[in-house]
Amino acid sequence: MPDEIQINTGTPWDKNTETDQQLPDEGAVWKERYLLLLADLENIKKRLTRTSAQEVEARTETLLRDILQVADGLDLALLHTSHEEDSRNILQGIEMNRNLLGKIFSKYGVEEMEALGQQFDPSLHESIGMVRSPRVAPNTIVRVEQKGYLISGKLLRPAKVLIAES
Repeated sequence: MPDEIQINTGTPWDKNTETDQQLPDEGAVWKERYLLLLADLENIKKRLTRTSAQEVEARTETLLRDILQVADGLDLALLHTSHEEDSRNILQGIEMNRNLLGKIFSKYGVEEMEALGQQFDPSLHESIGMVRSPRVAPNTIVRVEQKGYLISGKLLRPAKVLIAES
């Protein structure tokens, strides 16, 4: 009978039909999806680890910059405190606190930059003025107004300096 329609009575698990032979193995498809999702998960873990480490580093640098202001204040106090006997205890207290800050800085890899007598480097120094100094080569730092600091070799705060003009 030419008008008859053939109906596939086989189960979906039969691999004898033409259409089933054209489809890829369902297990292989799921395995491929699993491997792709696993790779995505690993990439997400790495990205989260990297970004959280960067956030911690940025917050640490911000906190250390704020603490640098305390160190600056203690350094100024040490410069302007007299060395007479009646203020000796105050001076010792300031020195102890400054040394404690120095230990905290070294714990976090913060180093003071040596700028005096160096050539001016705009990536490390901030010029706040120029002075005439005939005995010094031009663009040489002749005075440091605020110390500069590095953290693990990276600039934390530039030194504010006066440089010799040409």
